[in-house]
Amino acid sequence: MNGFERHGIAHSSASQLNKWNACQGAWVAHYLFKQRVGSVSAAMYRGICSEEGVKSVITKECSVDQAILKAQELFDQKMMFDDGSSGKERENIPPMIRLAVEALEPYGEPEFIEGDQQKVSMDIDGDGWSIPFIGYLDFVFPEHGLIIDLKTTLRMPTTMSKPHQLQRGFYAAARGNQDVKFLYVTPKKAEIKSDGDPSTIMQEIKTTMARQERFLSLGDRAFLKSIAHVNTDSYYWRGGERIRAEMFGL
Repeated sequence: MNGFERHGIAHSSASQLNKWNACQGAWVAHYLFKQRVGSVSAAMYRGICSEEGVKSVITKECSVDQAILKAQELFDQKMMFDDGSSGKERENIPPMIRLAVEALEPYGEPEFIEGDQQKVSMDIDGDGWSIPFIGYLDFVFPEHGLIIDLKTTLRMPTTMSKPHQLQRGFYAAARGNQDVKFLYVTPKKAEIKSDGDPSTIMQEIKTTMARQERFLSLGDRAFLKSIAHVNTDSYYWRGGERIRAEMFGL
């Protein structure tokens, strides 16, 4: 029995691996002890609601103005509390939807097969183990041979972050090295980026997965908790400080 099987890890993903890379302790808390560390935020819901609005426009479900109203209504439903930024993030939704729609318009209507997002999967193989690595695509444009993932942000990055490059590299590999780009949208502008070499990133994924499997093979979850490195500065602990203190004494 390999390490993944021993601990009931049936699959992995970019989000799982990015959490592992950022903080082993947060990963152990989440996936071995089922403690969902981290808190919801207005920024997270802004992204979710903006994406829903964009989808409804480019699939011709409704107009931009109607999509904005629906997205803000959805935001109000999800934000049951004010974290101090909810009002501002609600205001960011209209320009983000408009800019994203404008950037995606040249590609026409995307293809949707499984609901609103298309699931992709490929097996990552190692020494005595194999595990599915899964993800979900935002927008697929078959006529252009292109996949676009939407990211909303308050500040436009100069280059894609390492976690986003990991996500992009996997998408490209899982779709037969199809072209994958990320559309970053702020309240003021939109830019398409495609940083990182997918083949290099996939090798990094395989190397990290092998290390993770060896870690999981070392013992039971209590032992793994005792040896996991905890990055107290990781944003994954925001809102999860109590869990971190209870589990790791930090």
